[in-house]
Amino acid sequence: MKIKPECAICIIRQVVDVANEITDDEREQFRLIKNTMEVIKDVYGENAVPAWMGTVVHRYLKRISNNSDPYKNLKDKANKIALQYLDKVREMSNIDDELERLRKKVLATIAGNVIDFGAYSTGIDIERLIEDTLNKDLKIDNSKELLNDLKNKDIKKVLYICDNAGEIIFDRVLIEEIKNYDKEIVAVVKGKPILNDATLEDAKIAKIDEIAKVITTGSDIIGIILEECSEEFLKEFETADLIIAKGMGNYESLTEYEDKIDKPIYYILKAKCKPVAENIGVNVGDNVLLRK
Repeated sequence: MKIKPECAICIIRQVVDVANEITDDEREQFRLIKNTMEVIKDVYGENAVPAWMGTVVHRYLKRISNNSDPYKNLKDKANKIALQYLDKVREMSNIDDELERLRKKVLATIAGNVIDFGAYSTGIDIERLIEDTLNKDLKIDNSKELLNDLKNKDIKKVLYICDNAGEIIFDRVLIEEIKNYDKEIVAVVKGKPILNDATLEDAKIAKIDEIAKVITTGSDIIGIILEECSEEFLKEFETADLIIAKGMGNYESLTEYEDKIDKPIYYILKAKCKPVAENIGVNVGDNVLLRK
């Protein structure tokens, strides 16, 4: 997926957010933002991929600020909040009907997105936001196809590409369900911090390592850019029979490789911006389980 003109708004907002996380000194914030605007000018253009543009910008911010993990505090807070609601999410998604249970557990992982609101703000009713997400429909609902693929004995290995800290706590709910179909599961997190994306530390907090093999991309890329990934990741990517990719960054980047991916890939996300929503064919705010 290529960027749209309005993607400039999002990347600039991210730069301002990171500057605020790094320092309270307005003078330093101005320096970080002004210098980073020059980098944005270099990478912003109609052929840019959003995830790659974001990677370049956030790598630069980390370097000039001497802060390798600007979102560390927010990630820790998001994990703490998500752990408080994990049992509730399990209870709400534990349904007898096999298909509906799978659908609810997909929605549970999307509900992890709302944890961001709690980490950034106070006075947010997290439980209500989670319930609202679990009770919403999937605008694109390929859960029947996913269930059939999970029942397919020829599909033995599932590559599960995680998205954010906080959200990764709820990923455990879906991974546990997938394990019921006797699949080998390889969960993927970032090799180094970038934005609020999950790393090995977050995977251990979520105890994903207790139910799946956990590897990293070997890098701090946003989404998946194969040319930037480790040999270990590329091997697992190649040998997987099915891929599940969480979040918009993974959608933005992996869609660039669709002509090279010869296996089912499922995108699980909430369309949080107009360019991604239009690319998929849904409205902003819609929940999606899309098979490609």
